[in-house]
Amino acid sequence: MLIDFDAHLVSPRGSRRLSRFWAPRTDTVAQMREALAHDIVLLRGPAGVGKTSLLQQFAFELGEDPTVGVQFVNGPATTAQSLARVAEGFRGGPAEHVLIVDSHRDDGLGITSDDLLGLLREDPSLRIVVATRHVTGLESPLIALEFDSFVLPAASMLMTREEMTSVLRRNGIHFSDDAVETLYERTHGWPALVQLAGAHLRLEDLSMRTQEEAEAIADYAAYAFTSDMERRLPGWAAKDLTMLAIPPYVTPDVAEAVGIDADTGSLADLMDALREEGFVWPSATRLVLAEPVRDRWLRQVLRDRPEAVEDARLALSAYLVSAGEPLLAARLAQESKNWPGLASILRSAGPQIWLRDADAFAELVSALRLFGGTAPDVAEVLLTLDPEAAQSQDAPSLAVAALAKLPDTKTAAQTDPAALVSRIHLLRASGRFALAAEAVTLLVDGLRRRISPDGVFLAEAWYQVAMTHLATGKLRDASMALGLSLRSAEGPARLRTRGAAAIISLLEGDVNTAEAFVAGPDGDQWRESPWGEPTRFAAAWLQLEKGEPDAALESLARVSMTFTAREFWPMAAALNAIALLQAGVSADALGALRLWSKRTRITPPSHYHSTLVLVARAKVMIALRQARKAIALFEGPFGLSPITAPTIALSLLYAGRAHDAYVMAIKWGMQTDATPRASLECLVVSLIADVRLNGPGSPRQSSRRAEALSSRNALWSPWSVVGPEDRTPLFSMLSEPAQREVARRRSVFESAVSVPHLTRREQVVLNQLTPNATISDIAQVLVVSPNTVKTQLQSLYRKLRVTDRSSAIRAAHAWGLIDADRDF
Repeated sequence: MLIDFDAHLVSPRGSRRLSRFWAPRTDTVAQMREALAHDIVLLRGPAGVGKTSLLQQFAFELGEDPTVGVQFVNGPATTAQSLARVAEGFRGGPAEHVLIVDSHRDDGLGITSDDLLGLLREDPSLRIVVATRHVTGLESPLIALEFDSFVLPAASMLMTREEMTSVLRRNGIHFSDDAVETLYERTHGWPALVQLAGAHLRLEDLSMRTQEEAEAIADYAAYAFTSDMERRLPGWAAKDLTMLAIPPYVTPDVAEAVGIDADTGSLADLMDALREEGFVWPSATRLVLAEPVRDRWLRQVLRDRPEAVEDARLALSAYLVSAGEPLLAARLAQESKNWPGLASILRSAGPQIWLRDADAFAELVSALRLFGGTAPDVAEVLLTLDPEAAQSQDAPSLAVAALAKLPDTKTAAQTDPAALVSRIHLLRASGRFALAAEAVTLLVDGLRRRISPDGVFLAEAWYQVAMTHLATGKLRDASMALGLSLRSAEGPARLRTRGAAAIISLLEGDVNTAEAFVAGPDGDQWRESPWGEPTRFAAAWLQLEKGEPDAALESLARVSMTFTAREFWPMAAALNAIALLQAGVSADALGALRLWSKRTRITPPSHYHSTLVLVARAKVMIALRQARKAIALFEGPFGLSPITAPTIALSLLYAGRAHDAYVMAIKWGMQTDATPRASLECLVVSLIADVRLNGPGSPRQSSRRAEALSSRNALWSPWSVVGPEDRTPLFSMLSEPAQREVARRRSVFESAVSVPHLTRREQVVLNQLTPNATISDIAQVLVVSPNTVKTQLQSLYRKLRVTDRSSAIRAAHAWGLIDADRDF
């Protein structure tokens, strides 16, 4: 029930009638009713957001409840003596008390926050609902320790589409759904603008059936609303005020950054004036312009001073990033369609954005992919941070287009080292590894002559040097460059570099060092970010080295392969195939390799990359008892080399040429520059061949060397190539601790299956097999009779253990017997 309600509506603002043309705010009023479970309910907002209307509707609804005593007062027009009479009235009314205060402020006019808090302390049954456009003492953290406070969300104060539609209906306006949608977007659901639009249409007897009519009435309402507010500002504050619409929030520092310069009074005074006249959402630290005001000012300044706007945005972006607000800077760049600026922010502050809001980070990267174009900064960010762009078939062409916008290698080396670093990155992405290596030579010379004070630049430069050395197979040079990068790298860049260093250590066979890199203490918060992918990939590899292929496969499935797809995909392909072999699903290993090899269309491989994939394919063929086919793989450009020698020797061994395998393994295992992995693989092959040639016996010197090498580097995975028939005699030559270690590693021959052997004619028929091709079609293409095709198909089905065409295509694809994708 109302406690002397009318007697306290003493100010012009408080006595304003609630027009019948206003929409009932049923949902918001219900939310305010639920909020009465709190001691203090705050409605904070600029002028025109409908605070008074909400309070009046809320008061009238509560007034219908006889169990609640309600008093509505206007803060500036109410004295402490009047408040005492209100308290007296509550004591004589219902047990539940609600005091509703409009236009509350703490500037000495009317009742203060201390007065209201005193009432709360005296009356345990009292609840206070306060509307204000200022920051008041009710929001102090110290008060929140004593009283339970609730702030009505800003979105709840705005009208919904349905409420706006009801305003138009109450005003008798004829409208269309498209026009309503346009009006809502242009007014942001702002109650004052909606009411202005409705009243104008009613008084002028206008309709709103088209989007153009909706835009026109929205412009009228925005102009009338903001013009009325601007007249209240002091004259000195109006200069360049529209520039405040550019930043996402306003502080004196932000105002200075965008070029606001008041003639008289300080920028702090300007902030106070904006807060006093209701231009902003109230806050103790930063102000946000009311949406209608910002909308109109931004349109005006973009029309009148586009050059100044661009300069202000650049200065503001730099300020926001330096002030720890990179997400706001990125959103500002997105809003202004400044895609190179957005790319620059993502490059320099992307980790902070990801850490603060991973979804927003993904949204920004997606916008850059859709609209960013082919600027070098944009291309680098997309190829590095966007899985979709990194795995797109257009990735090489994007890199080539970006390269065309950079200075040539010699010019960049002399005048712009940062452009040279970008050029090296993009050259690799486009598959031009020889040119990248030449550029690296110039970059290294420049880095050694000049010590740059910019640690971020040095870390990135040495990282790109390392990745180029890795792509050309220079593992030791790559390790040295990564060590130099680690000296300057920090945060996520350091984690990325550690992950790359761990991968190179695993390629060499130094598992202990790799584990130390992966388990480093710094950067754990970035491990799930794009910058953590090399580390996550290295961790999956370590799981395989420890004899956990199932866990390695599970970890690999969680790597999105942004970094890995571009820099480490050959290693990932090999790891995936070997893990499948050790997990006992050999039938999927060749198919997985073929799937990975499709990345050659995305990131062209270097010769070293191609050799790694070829070696992995040969190991899969050996495990599937196809050693002779594995030998045939190493023809042409992939002949004998330190990388291929251990696998060629293994192929010879399981093809029945134990003596040749022994000679090759001994020869290449004694190379002085051989990595621990290559040496151990050669030693294992020589041991198997020795046992086969000379029979089992006492431990040999080579077995002791192999065991020492494994123990020193924690490298036991090369022993998995020992076949079931050789495990007992070979492992008996090892010490008991070594036997336990090798026994934990599953054999690559775990599943004991073999690739179906197809004749040449069967392979030809298989290549023509599609779900829609008839036997007659296949026979016509191959120039044979339909009966011949039928015979070959029956043989195919038998060997693949299937009964129909679609199953045959799936099985052949899984075995790696067909190259092209098939629909089934």
